[in-house]
Amino acid sequence: MTARIVFDLPGASGESHTLDLPDDVAIALYGGLTNSPDVIEPAAEDFEELIASTSLLSRLITHLTLSRERHVAAADATSPHANRRAIGIAAAMQPSQLSVVLERNGRPRSRRG
Repeated sequence: MTARIVFDLPGASGESHTLDLPDDVAIALYGGLTNSPDVIEPAAEDFEELIASTSLLSRLITHLTLSRERHVAAADATSPHANRRAIGIAAAMQPSQLSVVLERNGRPRSRRG
């Protein structure tokens, strides 16, 4: 089964994009966006469907991880005194992981002298 999701994207063009996603992926996406505590078990039982959903979820996770890193770096760049503790909490990152992400995105690992 598939779920149809419509995205009305911001911008001058006001474009709408429609995606057909496997039900499992659509439910997982919705759960993540709404901070649902429930993680569903896959409804698909066919090997090929499960592999396709797994691949789609992996690409989504990779893309969201990169986007999160760029948001972290942008938040840090807002001020030389940006609250890195708050950034780490929002990004669900340990301080050491946050430092690596900041450095990878062109920000100083440490603000010390």
